[in-house]
Amino acid sequence: MLGFSLPKILLLCLIILIVWYGFKIIERKSSNKVGNEKDSKYSNNNTKEDSQDLNNNYTDADYTEIDEDNER
Repeated sequence: MLGFSLPKILLLCLIILIVWYGFKIIERKSSNKVGNEKDSKYSNNNTKEDSQDLNNNYTDADYTEIDEDNER
């Protein structure tokens, strides 16, 4: 009744594989959601900064200072 047999071992392996790949799929979906949220937050912050930069009137000295900061 509780003996080992090939069908029982194969069924156990199949169940383990289904659970294993199920968790992998769930993990990928959740990591993609987190990654997309971070990307959207980053892009929203950049658009706000870009629009603020467009509203400012920079002089040549400001651009030189900005270039020096970017070289570092």
